Amino acid sequence: MSDNIPVEVQIDIVRRLPVKRILQCRSVSKSWKARIDTLHFTARCVVSPANSSTLVLCYRQGFKGYISFLHDDFSRTEVPTNFSYSDLKPIGYSHGVLGFSYGPIVPDYMGFFWNPPIRRSCGTFVAYLHNMKNMKSGCWHLVLLFTFSSREWNPLQTEFLPRQSIRLKKASQCVVGGHIFWCGYERLYGDDGSTFKSYMMVSFSLVTYHFQELEIPAELLVNLPLPFQVSNLRDNIVVSRNINRDDHFVFCIWLLTVVGGTIASFQCMLNIPTPCQLKLIGFDGNNDPILEFQNPEGWVTTLGVYKIASGTFHNLGIEGDAGSFFISPYCESIILQTHVDRSRLSKVSRPSFSNLVELELTVIDST
Repeated sequence: MSDNIPVEVQIDIVRRLPVKRILQCRSVSKSWKARIDTLHFTARCVVSPANSSTLVLCYRQGFKGYISFLHDDFSRTEVPTNFSYSDLKPIGYSHGVLGFSYGPIVPDYMGFFWNPPIRRSCGTFVAYLHNMKNMKSGCWHLVLLFTFSSREWNPLQTEFLPRQSIRLKKASQCVVGGHIFWCGYERLYGDDGSTFKSYMMVSFSLVTYHFQELEIPAELLVNLPLPFQVSNLRDNIVVSRNINRDDHFVFCIWLLTVVGGTIASFQCMLNIPTPCQLKLIGFDGNNDPILEFQNPEGWVTTLGVYKIASGTFHNLGIEGDAGSFFISPYCESIILQTHVDRSRLSKVSRPSFSNLVELELTVIDST
């Protein structure tokens, strides 16, 4: 570029380039590399591809794991990887980066992060803390936060945490507007000594690191299937689940809009009568839900698209293990660009780790 163009303008032009070109620009000079590698540049540089409806599909079938691009016509293209997906469990995605967990809860539980376009992955072992002092004092909540900048696990302050009586349904979550959302509940006692669960939504701010409880409006709560699964359709939160009728199921999908920590609006998107239970996996480019449904033969499940306009199912012919399907929108970003692939994110000795690729990771100190 011309020396007459200010460096700030040059970098802003670079930010608008495709991801592969941006990575090439890092090698132009030390000055460019330093600017491109800043957190400010990385946060602003999220590039959607020309075909914004392309999805990333992950699933397992027996002892094999599969990761592929799912295109508009539902054809698939294998995503090149240098790790074994079969032992990973998807957790979520944000800004083009997919998050997985690996291993048993204790002691080799690992968080694994992968950016498909730049083929960069890294991870860290999750600290397992058995803090008897906290338990004896009645403080059961302990939330640890890991950041790429610090590469350490740090506990959140008690005032940032939800009430100790609140429990989260961790089987599903979504990220919308800089917040993570879950289905939550409290176990309450009636006057007659009986117990019941009071459901809510719980959010966590990725900016302030605060948890917040979101009360569900009464007119919505009476129509929601409980407990509900949480996902999203772009900037809307989606809650879904099956309602069991006498001779069939009804699969319900609701769209929620949250403004300022309050559920500002809600709308029933679909009520689908079905002979078997369904699970929402994602949405295609036409906002039609992609659903997992169980085959009559056994534990194998199949993916299908419910065409809202015609009210019919389209079987995609993709079979996998029940509960293993995961779909995320494909989005290109340069997050993890400054990390060496399969890089070390913590500092102490690493336990044996045989079933995954040879990751240069170390376990976090839990003492």
